[in-house]
Amino acid sequence: MNTGCKAYRNVNTMGMSQLDLILTVYNGAINFLRQARESFENSKSDEGRIYCSRARKCIVHLYTTLDMEKGRDVAESLARLYAFLVERIDQASAIKSIELLKEIENSMATIKQGWEGLKKKSLTPAEKQKSDSDEESDEEYQPLAAGHSGGLAISA
Repeated sequence: MNTGCKAYRNVNTMGMSQLDLILTVYNGAINFLRQARESFENSKSDEGRIYCSRARKCIVHLYTTLDMEKGRDVAESLARLYAFLVERIDQASAIKSIELLKEIENSMATIKQGWEGLKKKSLTPAEKQKSDSDEESDEEYQPLAAGHSGGLAISA
C-alpha cells in the first residue's frame, strides 16, 4: 500500500510547475497546522504533535529547496522566516498552544498569498481566465484572522 501511495503522489505532481509544487507544500503545511490545532482543541495531544511534525516537515522542505543563488535577498528572507516558523511549531507542539498554531497558520497563509500573486503574474491571458474560473469553484483556505500583516511580500 505504501508503494501505491508513493506512486499516486508521483503521478499527482508530475507536470506541475515549480510554483504549483510550492503552493501544494504550503497547502499541506496549512492543513497540518489546522489539524494540529483541532487536535489540541479536542485534547488529542499525541495526534496534535503528529500534525505539528508533519507541518514542520513541509516547512523544512520549503527551506531546503530554496535557491539561494537565484533568489538572493528574497530567498535569504524566506530562509530566516522558515527557520523562525519551525521554531514556533516546536514551541506550539511542546506547550499545545492553539493560539500559537493560529499565528503560524496565518503567517503561512499570508506567505502563500504572495506565491499565488507571483503565479498570477506569470500566467498567460488564457491561463489567467482558467485560473479565475477555477478559484470560483475551489474552496480556498481563508486566514483565521482578518488584517494579519505578517509575512513577506514576494515580487517578480
